[in-house]
Amino acid sequence: MSEHFFNVQRPVDVASDSITSTAYSSPEKDSVIPVSVGNNSYNVVAWGNDNQLPYKLNDMVERNSVLSQDKFFNVLTCYSRGIEYMDLSTRGSKHPMPTADKNIKRFLMRNNMKRFFAEQITDLKYYFFCVSVVILSRDRSKIVRIVHKDACHVRFEQADVYGRVKNILYADWKDDNSPSTVEVIPLLDEYDPLGDLLARTGKERDDLGVFRKSPMSQTKFAIVCRMPTPGASYYPIPYWSATLRDGWYDIYGYLTAAKKAKLKNGQSIRYHVEINDRFWENLAREKGIAMNGSEAFEAMRDEFLAKLRDNLAGSKNSDKMMWSGFSTNLDGHELHDIKVNVIDTTKAGNEYNDDVAEVSNVLAYSDNVHPNLAGATPGKSQMNNSGSDKRELFTMKQALETMPHDMMMVAHNLVIYYNGWDDKVYPDMPMILLTTLDQNTDAKQVSTNNGGQNNGHKG
Repeated sequence: MSEHFFNVQRPVDVASDSITSTAYSSPEKDSVIPVSVGNNSYNVVAWGNDNQLPYKLNDMVERNSVLSQDKFFNVLTCYSRGIEYMDLSTRGSKHPMPTADKNIKRFLMRNNMKRFFAEQITDLKYYFFCVSVVILSRDRSKIVRIVHKDACHVRFEQADVYGRVKNILYADWKDDNSPSTVEVIPLLDEYDPLGDLLARTGKERDDLGVFRKSPMSQTKFAIVCRMPTPGASYYPIPYWSATLRDGWYDIYGYLTAAKKAKLKNGQSIRYHVEINDRFWENLAREKGIAMNGSEAFEAMRDEFLAKLRDNLAGSKNSDKMMWSGFSTNLDGHELHDIKVNVIDTTKAGNEYNDDVAEVSNVLAYSDNVHPNLAGATPGKSQMNNSGSDKRELFTMKQALETMPHDMMMVAHNLVIYYNGWDDKVYPDMPMILLTTLDQNTDAKQVSTNNGGQNNGHKG
């Protein structure tokens, strides 16, 4: 297996408290955790050197407002109009229609297919793979359920000598590499899950011409849909995670901490008061108090400063007035006993705005999101494209979702073919295409699996 080095960083509250830890520090094949389930033992491949990498990734995304919104934007654009099982007889027509078959519609409803699709997309955008589990009827004649398994809780069993991963182990591994409850689920061949399932259930022979029937009690099988990344044999390394290693994620943390500190400190000091030493001498003389640092002088000064602070600070004093006398010297310059300077805090921290915008744009770029679509670029004149440009950017973004759609289509095709619905329906993940006003509609639906035909659905 390949060796990967992955330095995990997180934004910080104080710039000097930056935390960096190594997530991938050894080859995948050496990061193995023995796990016992019942009477069986399994070698689980750790996800990261401490098996905590997916939880760390999730935590870092949650801490960063730009990455968090980029992830949500990517999920929304990939989801588009959701998953549909379309009537095969309408395929290629101008207006393809969803299936009206009651049994298929019942299957879609009972499995909450819209939610299932959204969950699969979320894992695909975060971790570059998603896992679903098909559950067969007791006689294994059809698939009755398809459920999503959170990728962060999925671990792969170490491959055998032929490079085959036989099982996934599903558990809450967070802060615990020996969870009390672990579910072991057989994993279907990633390259031919349908053929593997048919062979295991005795419906068809495998490539060697033999049946590989599993026990009738085995009715659960896992399917992995993976975005290919180079050198990763088990857990893909998401391309967006490069920003966690090249320093930009950390820079965002430094800037937000510095800006927050500048705003906090600037707002806490509102007035700068200058008091002439001569004022204290005159006040002490009037009260008959010595100027030799006596307790009486210190008490007099503290009392005066407290009254001055009470008259200046607080919203209740916003309309109050204070006065102080002044004189001039021979040169005509004013000589103040007391001078109150108001500190301008309206622009505190603004010197970081350009840097924050730059880092936000880099973070958006790392997640394949144009900053003008996701709102990472502030200001009135900074790359705020025209409506036509934004429409084209959105169209390009939707077009780039074809690959993840194809990866997720595998599970749906398996369900359709195994259940014998291939002569009735086909899966489709229609996208939203923004249009120009001369087409008398704001948007129309475009099929991704319809022979290139468009659906003229009005938005």
